[in-house]
Amino acid sequence: MEYVVLHCLHKLNGERTIYSIYHLLSGKKSSQTIQDAHLFQLTKFFKTYSSITRNQFDEIVNSLVEQSMIFETGEQYYVVSESGFEALKTTYPFLSFLDGWHFQEGDLFWERLSLLVQVASHLSEHEVKYVPIQRNRHVQAWIKSFLRQCNVPRAKLSRSLYEELIACFTHVSEIDPAVVVIRLTGFQTIGLTEKQASDTLMLEPTLYHYQFYALIHDMMNKIQSNRTRFPLLAIVLSDLQTNVPLTESTKKTYDLLNKGFSLEEIGKIRNLKVNTIQDHIVELALQIDSFDITPFIEGEKIKHIIAAKNKTTSKQLRYIKELVPDTTYFEIRLVMTKYGDER
Repeated sequence: MEYVVLHCLHKLNGERTIYSIYHLLSGKKSSQTIQDAHLFQLTKFFKTYSSITRNQFDEIVNSLVEQSMIFETGEQYYVVSESGFEALKTTYPFLSFLDGWHFQEGDLFWERLSLLVQVASHLSEHEVKYVPIQRNRHVQAWIKSFLRQCNVPRAKLSRSLYEELIACFTHVSEIDPAVVVIRLTGFQTIGLTEKQASDTLMLEPTLYHYQFYALIHDMMNKIQSNRTRFPLLAIVLSDLQTNVPLTESTKKTYDLLNKGFSLEEIGKIRNLKVNTIQDHIVELALQIDSFDITPFIEGEKIKHIIAAKNKTTSKQLRYIKELVPDTTYFEIRLVMTKYGDER
């Protein structure tokens, strides 16, 4: 976990407060957090530790300070020290499979998968009396729907599911499949909790946590990319949102925008500040590839902002504004969001 915070802090380069990382890891659905995740290339970590508390996060930060791996440059602002950069030389290859932004429904995928494995295992043994491993009624209702739409005979369900899981775990040498497998419950077998699993595999708890989710995200990616190869697992994933939706407030702004209202008019209708509506426009530019930003900024300004962006290594908007003084921060954010990765 200290490595993750160090990595994120290095990417932020002192341009955001330390708590922007906390909001990123916990998956805060604010326009600022969503934009920062993309602007600083930290989308893989979005909502990957939703259970982390503010106190736990503070303990990690304090530990990094005590080890002289980071130092404070201002209130709630920190940067990585030389010893911190040395620590970052230790790499964790499995993190390349992590994709928290696109697979925000990873927990629900796991709940469905674990219940499906339990049900399939008991069906193969003709055992109908057992306590469901998942108590979530929606997940229990889902499994009934799954059994109705599944074309595989119940007697063969366990074998077919097993073969798909084996195929899913193949060619992932960076992560031991045991991080997921030992948590599965089946006939006369009780899956381990996250803590029990980390203890059994002798992995530091947060190291285990990230390996588990990296493998879950890799599974979801493989299934989504090749649904015909994984017909059963494709049903598990079928209605889970992998194309990230807009926030509810942005949806309302988008509807009014499509009806021809200006930003100022939308602000009055929704009783929101124009700055908030501008945040929604930036989110739309981020989430919708076809979204046209030219109604909000002239083409020449776009070129000037992109040129200024390429002249500075900082992602702080004020540096770009110094180079293009006749533009607004909203216009800069809009261009950075739409063309941030272009050179």
